[in-house]
Amino acid sequence: MKRRRMELVLALTMALAFTYAAAVSQEQDAIAGGLLRLHVVAHSDSAHDQAVKLQVRDAVLDFCEPILDGARDQEQVRNRLEGNMQALADCAQRTLLAQGERRAVTVQLAEEYYPTRDYPTFSLPAGEYLGLRVTIGAGEGRNWWCVVFPPLCSQAAAGEEQAQTPEEELDPQYSFRFKTAEWIGMLRHKLWG
Repeated sequence: MKRRRMELVLALTMALAFTYAAAVSQEQDAIAGGLLRLHVVAHSDSAHDQAVKLQVRDAVLDFCEPILDGARDQEQVRNRLEGNMQALADCAQRTLLAQGERRAVTVQLAEEYYPTRDYPTFSLPAGEYLGLRVTIGAGEGRNWWCVVFPPLCSQAAAGEEQAQTPEEELDPQYSFRFKTAEWIGMLRHKLWG
């Protein structure tokens, strides 16, 4: 009888854990479905390449602003950008050339895994997001990311010199949920790519 109770408690605990994980995963999917993230990857970690990365980031943001102005959802954002990918790549390449760089730049729009990211005024859970990825040269340097739609990159770029909000200053419930979302996102990414 005692063993049967233990099995029942274990089964209920597992059912609750899976239900919670499914809810957190669904919440992350809902958030991701309304965003477009920007991911700019530098050629290397040298100070020069990191500075060039920020110049390219600013040019990409300036280029995207009028194109995405008035977009209502992620589908409109995707459609507007897909028609402008070559012009966007050309803009990034011109920015590199203006900095004296002859490296290639690639621009792509794709689903990509992002870890949990804390910004000064909000946080995003880990998971798969539609991303505008800009890779400079070998793309082996530190990266920079933010949210292009809705337009939150300007805030992130302006506040990059400020300290990030430490996780312990976040509501503990959200910290725990985002950590759970990060674990689920990493597992999903490893299992299904």
